[in-house]
Amino acid sequence: MSVLTRPDRHRAQPAKPIMTLDLDSAGLAPVITVRGEVDMSTAHLVSELAEHVIARRPVRLVLDFSRVTFFSAHGISALLRAQHAATRAGVTLTLREAAPCVTHLLVATGTRIDTEVPAAPPPESRVPCARPVSA
Repeated sequence: MSVLTRPDRHRAQPAKPIMTLDLDSAGLAPVITVRGEVDMSTAHLVSELAEHVIARRPVRLVLDFSRVTFFSAHGISALLRAQHAATRAGVTLTLREAAPCVTHLLVATGTRIDTEVPAAPPPESRVPCARPVSA
């Protein structure tokens, strides 16, 4: 007598997202919270969501970049696109609680965004956020 057994099936684990965006529009000013990597493959999503919110003409839009783990030049471009859209619409764009890698790159490039972050990062946070190096 033979017994049929099912091979073990490996359940695929969902991939961890590279970046997530959350929009909280419950307060006086909408807040977009960005988590993860803002790079060439994700930066456009930041500016697209910001432009969508700006089209509703809030008085102010807040971008929270405190949980950004990697920030590239594409992130700067996304912020500048959002700032340009906000200026055209008469909306104040505020970047608050930027992660050290964001502040570092903005300061290093001289990029000016209406911010609530220090003009220069503290010495211990001058090393930009980086992706883990894989062997």
